[in-house]
Amino acid sequence: MPLSHEHMRDAANRYFAAWTSLDPSAYVAAFAADASVYDPYGSTPHQGAEALRKFFTGIANALQEVRIEADTIHTAGNRAAVEFRGKAIGKNGKPVEVVGIDVFEFNEAGLITALWAYWDSAAVLAQLRR
Repeated sequence: MPLSHEHMRDAANRYFAAWTSLDPSAYVAAFAADASVYDPYGSTPHQGAEALRKFFTGIANALQEVRIEADTIHTAGNRAAVEFRGKAIGKNGKPVEVVGIDVFEFNEAGLITALWAYWDSAAVLAQLRR
């Protein structure tokens, strides 16, 4: 049975809340044990809890503050496409803004089984380096 729009919205919001709190345990808990993350899309996927924690921690260690949230959530079947917007402050004190679309696939338990993130990583990295 597919998840409702509300269940997928809540699951996506838990994912974004993990980023906002910079909490690796909350981030990993949003995913199924064998989930795959393509972040950004086209990069080598991160698969499984250990790889997801390492990926998240690598980014979180470069940031001192994050605020990221869903603007619009479109759902169909067991997937959600989420337009998001975020602002952060790097550990170097530089402000960073990011906008993009995340496409989530969920299992029946409401855990993310796959995530494809569409955002401009070169532009975000350039903001951290300026």
